[in-house]
Amino acid sequence: MDEQAVRLLAEYLRIDTTNPPGNEFKAVAFFQNIFSREGIEYKIYEPDSGRASIRAILHGSGEQKPIILLNHMDVVPAQKQEWSVDPFGGEIKDGFIYGRGALDMKSQGIMELMTLLEMKAAGRTPNRDIIFLATADEEAGGRQGIQYLMENHAKDFSAEFVINEGGFGISGFIPDRPVFMIATAEKGLCWLRVKATGQTGHGSVPHGRNALEKLNAAIYQLLSEKSPVTLTPIIQTYFNNIGTAWSFLEPFIKDQKCETLETILNQTGLIQMPQISAMLRNTISLTRMQSGDKVNVIPASAEATFDIRLLPGQSPDEFLDQIRNKMNDENLQLDVITQNEASTSPPDTPYFQLIEESIKQQYPNALVTPSLLFATSDSRILRRHGITTYGFCPAIIDLPEIQRIHGIDERISIESLINGTSLFKKTVKRICMD
Repeated sequence: MDEQAVRLLAEYLRIDTTNPPGNEFKAVAFFQNIFSREGIEYKIYEPDSGRASIRAILHGSGEQKPIILLNHMDVVPAQKQEWSVDPFGGEIKDGFIYGRGALDMKSQGIMELMTLLEMKAAGRTPNRDIIFLATADEEAGGRQGIQYLMENHAKDFSAEFVINEGGFGISGFIPDRPVFMIATAEKGLCWLRVKATGQTGHGSVPHGRNALEKLNAAIYQLLSEKSPVTLTPIIQTYFNNIGTAWSFLEPFIKDQKCETLETILNQTGLIQMPQISAMLRNTISLTRMQSGDKVNVIPASAEATFDIRLLPGQSPDEFLDQIRNKMNDENLQLDVITQNEASTSPPDTPYFQLIEESIKQQYPNALVTPSLLFATSDSRILRRHGITTYGFCPAIIDLPEIQRIHGIDERISIESLINGTSLFKKTVKRICMD
């Protein structure tokens, strides 16, 4: 079974599902062939040509409500010339499997697939339906994937609990102990376009009404200082748990004050870690700027886009008002490209406890904690429908390797894939068989 997981992931990574355009139907055919061969019931959904998702089901006794094992098939683009290997070659070398999607999130798709196959082969009836769901379009917001499915086929996905992406096991964060971060919440999303207009003219005659200069001045005002540190309940729990291993957090453990935590993180330098900072702040990333088409022509317009992520409990409308005030130019045009509020699931559920027990069975010294996903996933749509959804990938990844997500030479070690598959199976069996 270990060799099968490695072989299947390498094969899966060779399927180019870059979004856009997605072409997830190719990955659906990969899963369809396996389900047909194994005699597993499945259904394909295709809102537009090539934009397909697939659902497979292992029927249970109905004693409990269904569980969904969720993954997405699409991946972000990869520039072949930047990689040391073909990003869609599924190459295996030096103990790693390389390819775009190796971490985000085709490896977890294979872990979920292997779990379904093993439970089917065992011949025992689970206490609930187990639904495997591989979706399209997650990397572009899910309109052709999970959003379409829940708006048009919600009955097919009536479930009590979902395991999705969003939390890895991390090594190297705490000495000699893996930390499993289970994402019970994720930040809200606001993609914003800001446009400035001005007067065109010859580049040799500056006139002070340059649209690009106006936009640059506004961007400087916006990005000149970070958002203040805010301690949300989920992150308060996170640092309380981490504090059992980091003794320098003891003052915060005692008084539970945001000011104390901020002081400690500044003194230790941890606040400089982008991942730590993003847990505690609303963030704004400048992602694109467009203006002009000739060196010697002053542009009449300029625009920039921003990727904004908001903590749970933050109002997108209020934050946009803050942005307008910081930019301090009433002539700028602000347009929201897409917007979603933060989403949360309660961490104090039997499912969290069962996941933690499974982790401790395989890794007795592991530290397990609820956490906040900085990015946006399909989980937000399911939470909106009242379904408890956790981000849990059971693979242990070295801290530097996490930087390869959406980056160059994305990869997962064979050891992480095999051990993660083992832990995923244990977790699902504990939920659906015990």
